[in-house]
Amino acid sequence: MPKLLELPLTSIEVGTDRARDFDPDWAAGLAGIIAAQGLKHPITVRVVDGINRLVAGRYRLEAARILGWEAIPCILSEADSDDAARLEEVMENLGRAELIALDRCHHLYELKVVWERMYPQAKHGGDHGNQYTGGKSQSLALASEVPEVFGFAKANAERIGLGVSAIKMAVKIWKGLSPASRAALVGTDLATKQTELKALSEEKASVQAKILDLIHGDEHAQIQNVAGALAFLAGGIQPTGDEIRLQALRKSVSALPDPVFDRLIAENADRTIAALKRLGRI
Repeated sequence: MPKLLELPLTSIEVGTDRARDFDPDWAAGLAGIIAAQGLKHPITVRVVDGINRLVAGRYRLEAARILGWEAIPCILSEADSDDAARLEEVMENLGRAELIALDRCHHLYELKVVWERMYPQAKHGGDHGNQYTGGKSQSLALASEVPEVFGFAKANAERIGLGVSAIKMAVKIWKGLSPASRAALVGTDLATKQTELKALSEEKASVQAKILDLIHGDEHAQIQNVAGALAFLAGGIQPTGDEIRLQALRKSVSALPDPVFDRLIAENADRTIAALKRLGRI
């Protein structure tokens, strides 16, 4: 059972390698909430070489500093390694609704990396229960043609309320974004929209930089999304809303397998026939 105690704020060390970027405005807002409602959840710390190191609760800790508290309720982590502590931080943050899309992708990527370091069998297939799978046996073997390791997703999807496909997508997005793009996205509206992050991540790093320059620059204020930036780069024009939707739809339809495409046409047969007649195709 984790131990609950109060620690002086001055005794808690915050590392620089955090899974989540720090936003002072959010900390200030949280301070107001805590002042009105009290601290609902203690922070988590880990004692390393006699030093209290923060595991989870950076915003709560900073809010307490803003409020002038001398001490804060803490749960003493039972993590026995840096990776185990990182897993605690990531899992707690994933359970909080305020994570924006960019942070969520980052956290799920961190989850994958830490999980595979702690449980190498996840990379190569295995059938081992552990504290993070509730002691249940987990089949982590993968199809030979799949290069990525997704066993961690199967083991954690229910725990964090995400399906396997959603976790895979978030990891793919984070890996696809260049380090420069990740940094440039922090604090922007684009960082809150997973569909935009996905579209950006599918481009080369050099193109990502041009897209972000167009969206965040002042010269082309009408360009506010990835599709608009791509259209501008291709032809120097800003497409209408209908053209942006058509571009996205065209890409989705072209990727459909024939049976699924046939079903789509069958379900919209009357409109399809009418359109072909208007175009003089039948």
